[in-house]
Amino acid sequence: MSKIENDIDQSFGKYEKIRECLSGLSEIMTINFRENNIYYQMGMDNLKALHENLVDMLKIAHEPRKVRMRIREIENNEKELGNELLL
Repeated sequence: MSKIENDIDQSFGKYEKIRECLSGLSEIMTINFRENNIYYQMGMDNLKALHENLVDMLKIAHEPRKVRMRIREIENNEKELGNELLL
C-alpha cells in the first residue's frame, strides 16, 4: 500500500468516526426537540455545516474524485446497515 493510499485510509477512518458522532448528535437533537423548535433547527443547521466543512477539508487534502467515491461507499454501507446519517 502506498503512502497516499494509507493517508486516504487514515483520513476516512477519522471521517467515519466523526460521521458517527454527528449522527449521534443528530439523534439527540431529534429526541430532545421537536422539528419546529428553533434550537432543533439551529442545531441541525450547525451539524450540516460541520459535515460539509469536513468534506471540503477532505477534498483539499485528497483528490476530490476519490473523496466523492469513498463517501458514496460509506453512505451505501450505512444504508445496508440501516445507520444512515440523519442530516
